[in-house]
Amino acid sequence: MQQLAVWITARKRLIVIIFSVLIVLSVFGFLQVGVNYDMASYLPQDTESTKAIRIMQEAFDSELPNLQVMVPVSDIGEALTVKKQLADFSFVRDVLWLDDQMNVSMPLDLQDEDVVQSFYADDRAMYTVTISSEVQASDAVAELRAWLPERGAMSGHLVDMASAQDAVKSEVATVLIVALPLVLLILFVSSTSWLNPLLFLLTIGIGVLLNFGTNLILGDVSFITQSVAGILQMAVTMDYMIYLLHRFEDYRGPGIRDEEAMQKAIVKSLPAIAASALTTFFGFLALIFMRFGIGSNLGIVLAKGVVLSFVTVTVLLPVLVLLLIRPLDKLNHKNIWPSFQRFGRLAARVGPFIVIFALLAAYPAFSASRRNSFMYGMGAYPEGSVEASDQAEIRSRFGRHEQMVLLVPRANLDIQAQLVDDLNELPAITSVIDYSSMVGRGIPEDFLPEAERRLLISDEFSRLILVADVPAESDETFQLAEQIRELTAHHFPENSYLAGSSFSLVDMRDTIQRDDLIVNGLAILAVALVILFTFKSFLLPLLLVLAIELSIWINLAIPYLQGLPISYIGYLIISTVQLGATVDYAIFLTQSYLDERRQKPKWEAAAAAAGQTARSVIPPALILAGAGFSLSIVSSITIVSELGLVLGRGALISLFMVLFVVPSALAFCDRLIDPLTFGKKTRKGLSHETKNTP
Repeated sequence: MQQLAVWITARKRLIVIIFSVLIVLSVFGFLQVGVNYDMASYLPQDTESTKAIRIMQEAFDSELPNLQVMVPVSDIGEALTVKKQLADFSFVRDVLWLDDQMNVSMPLDLQDEDVVQSFYADDRAMYTVTISSEVQASDAVAELRAWLPERGAMSGHLVDMASAQDAVKSEVATVLIVALPLVLLILFVSSTSWLNPLLFLLTIGIGVLLNFGTNLILGDVSFITQSVAGILQMAVTMDYMIYLLHRFEDYRGPGIRDEEAMQKAIVKSLPAIAASALTTFFGFLALIFMRFGIGSNLGIVLAKGVVLSFVTVTVLLPVLVLLLIRPLDKLNHKNIWPSFQRFGRLAARVGPFIVIFALLAAYPAFSASRRNSFMYGMGAYPEGSVEASDQAEIRSRFGRHEQMVLLVPRANLDIQAQLVDDLNELPAITSVIDYSSMVGRGIPEDFLPEAERRLLISDEFSRLILVADVPAESDETFQLAEQIRELTAHHFPENSYLAGSSFSLVDMRDTIQRDDLIVNGLAILAVALVILFTFKSFLLPLLLVLAIELSIWINLAIPYLQGLPISYIGYLIISTVQLGATVDYAIFLTQSYLDERRQKPKWEAAAAAAGQTARSVIPPALILAGAGFSLSIVSSITIVSELGLVLGRGALISLFMVLFVVPSALAFCDRLIDPLTFGKKTRKGLSHETKNTP
């Protein structure tokens, strides 16, 4: 390790050149990385809805309907003209309207009122449109909005993706603009040079850029990863720099060259930073075991970001400090960050009572955190947005329009007709479009033009297009999806497939729920093993992981107590991210306690450890909380905003638990630490004192 430190300080110019080249390459790589806004595309390939989409594309060369367009019209003739105008857009694959369901040349008063009302009501026509997946959703929506007449409206999956695209493009920079002033303020207050915060941001910014550039190896990243990865990487690795710079300042003094002080700082701080990085790395890496690909995508990017930040902090930061040492010294200011000694004594004094309360609250918090109402999709549009207004306008006139597609074997049209009749009996189904509904039962297939026939019939399958009056996501929607699956399986036990956002959400729900135990278990196990081998103790992993897990339970119990739903994706991600991002605080405090315990009674050691750790971990915890709350405030994507809120709140809860619960827990369990330690003892030769109260 000493040789590495000497090499870093002796090769400053080479290191700057290497990182400069890497920065240029990363900028190029970053510009080539795509962003995926379709959550359903991250489902495993063996889920029913994913197989259905794949088979539909192969059999029909078609995609799922993904847009509802409502247009004011004066009569049937104008409605048919508008339908043709929609079909003329280059990115429109299919347009379905009332004329695909019945003969609109006949008086509508004599036809099925429910079906008519699903497509034509209050002088407005409702079209079910399929937009090609090859076009950017935001571009298609923008072009359609420019064409859409006054009082027209659009809604559907395509609008969801377009909204997410626009939000990610505009809000990532806004989040940084909101978060950076807070980060700079915290760093200015907690450092001793006006230049240090800018140096920190430069170093971590290079780490983030390297991470985003190397995302090229993934091909693309999810919109959630794109939204949160950068600011999370900055927030969870900032403490590496603070720790290294504090050690450097400690070793500087008369008669000691700056290079020598930096070498000592690297050697001293590298094991602690490496242990901290490993816990965060493995906490994030557990996400790759999610079968739902958004989690693994985020886990890979965050874990990679921790590694790259570790490299930039331990290799590039020392070089930048040594190159800029003169301006750093000239811009020194008085240390205004308190010592927190009084705080440490307070924490040790009230800590035992908080430990008792925490133990009593553990099971209720765990139970409440598991009883949340969950969402599995992207959530609602922001209030006051065009998307929310359009959705409300469409629902007020036509109800809710959830679109689904069924593929069934075309061998037996009588069984298909029975299925259509049974589907129409379901109260939530407003229309079912298939071949027989378009031309009538018993009519030869050649009766329809080939283009229309190809929409509903292939060599192997018949396609049924359903519209349901249910929310995009709710228990009612899930129940309807299960009913449709049961009916379809009853009539066609084999080779039937169901696709649509409702079925994708059901598969998403089932997949994510199965991921829960595996991902959380692996994250806890990985972090516990790192702590085990860091401290060579069987007791300390249990104490530290339990403290952070209790913080997570309390954090996730709050939505339940508020009666608010929470995204299950956010719920699962935060369970691992909060553990990986904040267990470092507990590790730093434990190391401080063990060091102090060599010379002091246990409660004095607990007080000293709380004070010393507060000084070091409050800045990164506040930065992590500020980053989370910035995401919550700025992002118009419900799932991202919610993730930011829970992350920010979780950082503060974990900080409180580490500073008030962990010191007292260590003191309470003091007599067990050495017996449950293997290898070198933590306090060799120290006898236990009789003073057992704070």
